[in-house]
Amino acid sequence: MTHLISLLSEHLLPNYLVAKEYEGQYDSHIFITTQRMGEKGMTSRYCYALGIDKKDVRIVVLSEEDLPDARQKLQNENFSREDKYFVNLTGGTKIMSIAVFQHFFKYRADYFYVPIATHKIENVRTGEDLPLTYQVNIAEYLSLYGLYIETSETEYRCDDDQGEEFEKYVFNRIKKDKRLSPEKMQIARGVKIFRDRNEKLNDNEIDVMWTEDNQLYVGECKVSLFKPRELGGDRRPINNPPEYLEEIMYKLSAISKDFGLRVNPYIFIKLGLPSKYFNDDRRKAVVKRMKILGIKGIFSEKELKQKELKI
Repeated sequence: MTHLISLLSEHLLPNYLVAKEYEGQYDSHIFITTQRMGEKGMTSRYCYALGIDKKDVRIVVLSEEDLPDARQKLQNENFSREDKYFVNLTGGTKIMSIAVFQHFFKYRADYFYVPIATHKIENVRTGEDLPLTYQVNIAEYLSLYGLYIETSETEYRCDDDQGEEFEKYVFNRIKKDKRLSPEKMQIARGVKIFRDRNEKLNDNEIDVMWTEDNQLYVGECKVSLFKPRELGGDRRPINNPPEYLEEIMYKLSAISKDFGLRVNPYIFIKLGLPSKYFNDDRRKAVVKRMKILGIKGIFSEKELKQKELKI
């Protein structure tokens, strides 16, 4: 038999990519985890993402920082020397990785490592770079972070909201340019995020979301930076675009922190940054603030209509 060994941490995507890339080439799962990861629900979360029952998984709980103890616990498991092992070293703590590497080196084992934001899997034992062809979709990516979604995808609300039309335009522009499929959940719009798949309490809603090269992209869409305000039935704008932009960036940055290490937040503003409020110094300040908050880019409708979309 061949077993896939995964070292679990809070970032399960590298584990999932190897599991899907070599699906059909192994017979069972072995999870190497810790008490803390168990308490955080990582084992159950990963089982859900893989579509497997927890009782069908061999689970080994190691110490996070005690190397001799981790070695002893692995020794006590009495793994079969007749079987073969695919060992994914990407997750877990350094102590876990060292203990697992040392223990299985005397077995028939191949070691794998997935460098972040690459298209390869490294075979640690041979030094060979292997292709990583599997691509996660939105639902898969978010499930690895304990998040679940509902989306209208190609169903657009039929109203006269100018913002709705721009959101629709952004969705279609990205879908066409990157050749993404809503049916395969590679791109979606009006994405409602839930932390509990049984209780539909909506935490956040993302205007446009898509996956590319096993990274998640989130887009916030606005018509302009003149924020409307209800006053006695009259809609009067709040004429402070820099303040409103800061609010948008901060909110998007805060939401994106729930989406792991491979998230790319973008802001789409139909009318762009009004020159009256954004001189050269102000624009430089915006760029600095974007870097601090992790915002990857701000695009106007004019920029979106260019032949090549640089996202």
